[in-house]
Amino acid sequence: MAVIHAEPLGWASFGVRLLAGEKELTQLKVSTFKNKGSFELDGEAFTIEPEGLFRINVTLKRDGQVIAKARKTSMWRRRFEVTSAGHRLIIEGRGWTGREYVLLLGKQAVGWVKREGLTGRKLRLEFPDEVPLMLQVFLTYIVTAQGRREAAAAASGS
Repeated sequence: MAVIHAEPLGWASFGVRLLAGEKELTQLKVSTFKNKGSFELDGEAFTIEPEGLFRINVTLKRDGQVIAKARKTSMWRRRFEVTSAGHRLIIEGRGWTGREYVLLLGKQAVGWVKREGLTGRKLRLEFPDEVPLMLQVFLTYIVTAQGRREAAAAASGS
């Protein structure tokens, strides 16, 4: 099982740096207003584009070709159905705080995302080696974007 750490690119940045130990794997850059993401792996550029009215469904593309899609299955739950290369995964929040997510294959837990630190902006990702790195970055985007939406909703309600 691969363990990756994600940390913010800066104190005011929505992007994250993904690390395996001390080695930087990639930087996931996220735009401020449209929430679009981009990253590079092995010289290939990937884009992440939110879709829909509330921009909660997401598509991962490489060279304009769709690689993976994520669909939020409920407006009220932290649950996303991810499809890629004919495989279907679920990433689902555990507990009411949003600090932990589980990756499900069918009903079996195969990976985790846990927020670390006081603010929860750092992440610890544990996924099976069979999950491609581009999909791990995509799952990181889903969790960070959901956290950003929840923080904005909490700020607007106070």
